[in-house]
Amino acid sequence: MKKLIAWIMDTFEWLFDLKDWKMLLRSIPASVVALFTVSTVTMNLAANKIVWSGLKIGQNYFISITGGVFLSWAVFLIMDMVTKTFGAKASIKLNLFGALINTLAVVFLGIIASVPSEFPFPGASASFDTVFGFTGNGVQPWQILISSTTAYVISGIVNAVVNVLIGRLFVKNPDGKAAFITRSYISTMTGQFVDNFIFTALAFSFFAHYYGFTTITGMAVLGALIELFCEVIFSPVAYRKCRKWQQEGVGHEYFKYCKTMEISKDPSRFEYKN
Repeated sequence: MKKLIAWIMDTFEWLFDLKDWKMLLRSIPASVVALFTVSTVTMNLAANKIVWSGLKIGQNYFISITGGVFLSWAVFLIMDMVTKTFGAKASIKLNLFGALINTLAVVFLGIIASVPSEFPFPGASASFDTVFGFTGNGVQPWQILISSTTAYVISGIVNAVVNVLIGRLFVKNPDGKAAFITRSYISTMTGQFVDNFIFTALAFSFFAHYYGFTTITGMAVLGALIELFCEVIFSPVAYRKCRKWQQEGVGHEYFKYCKTMEISKDPSRFEYKN
């Protein structure tokens, strides 16, 4: 019981350490943080649309995919880069930051959609209001928000943890290309399946009652395979970028702070080598 309480206290200390947040977001290159947040918001907005449905079994669609699949691979690839360079907990914090930005975007879009507009003619903003407003038929934006945020946070944690665990298997050359690719492929496949399954189950089964278990599983598997394919294409670029960060000493100040404060007891937090 004492160990559990100590773990909870350590977790809260880490989660609400504002200086840690500040130094982490300052240490990760700004272009990467920008790409991550834009991809996160766009991915979750695109998840409103089913872009393909096929392979019907009886009256049920066995496989469908949402528009979010076209950008989710980028989100997970960036999390893999951050996990390798800054550690699992840093990746989880970036994941939570993305969830916060996405929530703010959806809330502001909902507020804008609620403002009446009849210019240049009545109903001119109907499409915008239907997509981003909090009224109407079908799956509501707030339901998509709950579903996507829940799936996003859980899958981000799974992705980071699996990535670190796989990385520990490469004792002889943990910084090699084979280690990075293996970590990325396995963690992405696992995390993306969890993300797709939870999101689809909540958005299109719990809230909307559109799909059953078979369809949800099919969507999760197909989405994960598509996202893995994209990661296979772009992971060599990500690996080279991580190596460049290592050579340039990216994150040195952040690691020094983490060691000084002894926030993390996870060795993966300090995988980065100068």
